[in-house]
Amino acid sequence: MTTTKNTLSEAAFLAIDGARLELVEVALDIHAHPELNYQEQHAAGLLSGTLERHGFQVERGVGGVDTAFTATLSGGAGEGPTVAVLAEYDALPEIGHGCGHNLIAMAAVGTALGLKANLDKLPGKVMVIGTPAEEGGGGKIKMLDAGVFDKVDAVLSSHPSSNRTVIPTDIPMGESWSLAMVGYRYIFHGKAAHAAAMPHEGINALNGVIHLFTGIDALRQHLRDDTRIHGVITDGGMAPNVVPEYAAANFMLRCRDRDYLSDVIVGRILRAAEGAAAMTGCELEVQEYYPFYENECPNGVIAGLLLDNAGVSGLALNEPLPGRQGSAASTDFGNVSQTLPAYELRYAVSEKPVASHSREMADTATTEYALNAAINVAKTMTLTACDLLLNSTFLMAAKTEFDQRSGF
Repeated sequence: MTTTKNTLSEAAFLAIDGARLELVEVALDIHAHPELNYQEQHAAGLLSGTLERHGFQVERGVGGVDTAFTATLSGGAGEGPTVAVLAEYDALPEIGHGCGHNLIAMAAVGTALGLKANLDKLPGKVMVIGTPAEEGGGGKIKMLDAGVFDKVDAVLSSHPSSNRTVIPTDIPMGESWSLAMVGYRYIFHGKAAHAAAMPHEGINALNGVIHLFTGIDALRQHLRDDTRIHGVITDGGMAPNVVPEYAAANFMLRCRDRDYLSDVIVGRILRAAEGAAAMTGCELEVQEYYPFYENECPNGVIAGLLLDNAGVSGLALNEPLPGRQGSAASTDFGNVSQTLPAYELRYAVSEKPVASHSREMADTATTEYALNAAINVAKTMTLTACDLLLNSTFLMAAKTEFDQRSGF
């Protein structure tokens, strides 16, 4: 096995290091052309075109999503499982790649090239799945529903994570590594009137939104500690001398317990909105604008393989901090992890702490430190994918653990 791993790593690392300039160019190009969810035409074209030039069979617009794609190669050692690596490439409004998705895309392409270098030794199929719209659109959810993941046996992904690289393997049953989330748009319909001459003829929709914020703030102390509720006013009137007839706010509702989120939080916020509408005389309209993101379910078997391969790949690791691992954010990777064995490797992109979804992270995502980290992540995921393809015991164990966690 050692000789095999040495042979695999030598070929993979040679291919990834040899393509370093190309991989860095991919990351910087995506970073320089930030695109919002479902608008990632440039990034999707760049990534799918790069993989196509390297011999991958590319299918664009998969799952009915214009900016999604798959890139597949069959191994030269016969039939076997399919292991997929995910690429994300959408950006955030105003601050661009403040979540470092350009690095996720870079690592996915690097992994693909490392796997291609060992293709003659591998059974089954290797696949890159281009998944748009993680930041708000739930691209992976649409692709899951459309069957894009149906023939995939295991999934690997990565994500920048401030200044610590941790791969915990002792994961208690029932533990989730992200917050489940759903988003709603609360729209208040009022009646316009002159704000000075005839305010009594108007119904102030903005007051409805303000009362909703006040109601939510009063509600926070009566919800679980792991609840997160945050919103912005998107519409609040156009002129101060006109009573606003239309006002709206977008809210994200989150909790580590998806059932508590769906069964308790959603209903209580709805009642607060209904109360705000009743207080102001507005009509309330509610729209789901953010699909339901499931909790991330980590797979300890895949984590163990990544941990072993990180040492071979030169990926520096930190010791896990005490307490719950994972993230307090939300991701549609959670939906993937609730469907099949999967693991998202979170890794340091800076020597100092840097907040996600910030301009500082956007700047960090182009640094030499971050780019080098993405290269080492690609090497780590390459060897882990090889383990899953070559050793049926590993994949069977990952599937067994997935079944156990799903039934917990």
